[in-house]
Amino acid sequence: MSAATAAADVLPVVIIGGGPCGLAAAVSLRQAGIPVVVLEAGCVVNSIASYPTYISFFSTAEKLAIGMPFVVSTEKPTRRDAMAYYRAVVQHFALDVRQYEPVTRIESAGTRFVVHSAPRGLPPRATAARAVVVATGYFGTPNRLSVPGEDLPHVTHEYREGHEAFQRTALVVGGGNSAVEAALDLYRAGAHVTVVHFGPTFDKNIKPWVRPDFEGRVKDGQITLHWNTRVTAIEPDVVTVERNGVSERLAAQHVYLMTGYTPRPELLASVGVALDPVTGVPPHDPATMETPTTGVFIAGVLASGLDANKIFIENGRDHGPLIARALLERRDFTV
Repeated sequence: MSAATAAADVLPVVIIGGGPCGLAAAVSLRQAGIPVVVLEAGCVVNSIASYPTYISFFSTAEKLAIGMPFVVSTEKPTRRDAMAYYRAVVQHFALDVRQYEPVTRIESAGTRFVVHSAPRGLPPRATAARAVVVATGYFGTPNRLSVPGEDLPHVTHEYREGHEAFQRTALVVGGGNSAVEAALDLYRAGAHVTVVHFGPTFDKNIKPWVRPDFEGRVKDGQITLHWNTRVTAIEPDVVTVERNGVSERLAAQHVYLMTGYTPRPELLASVGVALDPVTGVPPHDPATMETPTTGVFIAGVLASGLDANKIFIENGRDHGPLIARALLERRDFTV
């Protein structure tokens, strides 16, 4: 699609990313009377769909709500509750969400942008828009260890449930909530669990009700824990680690790399927005969420850069109203 695309074929806004914060932005824009299309590489709220099967949220349902009440019968909503709720949001607000349509690049075309995507099972598509909101998060780009064997079939950067490791050896890498909760779930499923972390203690912001449970299992010898330990190689049944300059081989038929995720720079880079090399935060105005490239906005956890504990659904959902207000106040932006 060229810059000469007819005005009637140009959307006001395209949102890239159909997670909770992308949907929150879409709801805000719809409520402001601004038509919007959401392009999502996977299913609606794909990151939540990829969470552990039986996980409960840290936040209450009220803090996860976008545009309509989120009511559950328990104190904390579950993964299943959240997926049902966000599906209801899409239906209630009649949001145009194109699932399984990953965006490959954004092209600047004068006062417009052309968003190039690759819909599953269809030819590549180009969608023109006056403004673009990048709300991709970073769940799909894990922090890799870059060690031999990381791509073996029994190694994963995602965790679903422990049943697959029943009566088998499982190694969990990491010291945050994901690692701790995975280790506990594996233990309860009957796996022989070892946890290794390169640091001397837990990461910050461990859930207060989870840490004592994990520490109790370690104290009782039900989970083996190694601090200040790095993985150096992975083999089909063994993981080699190094601690204080000494190598050791640990049995591991399943390896779970709970090492977190990092923002993807490619899409913003294609329109001249470079992430801060230290923080990973895209430059933007926090009052509008607009980047230095006029018409390109960010929303959600992408604004937290490398600090994944800075922005969650609870505060990332507030970016949508800022973007909607900024566009409505723009004299040269017509719907």
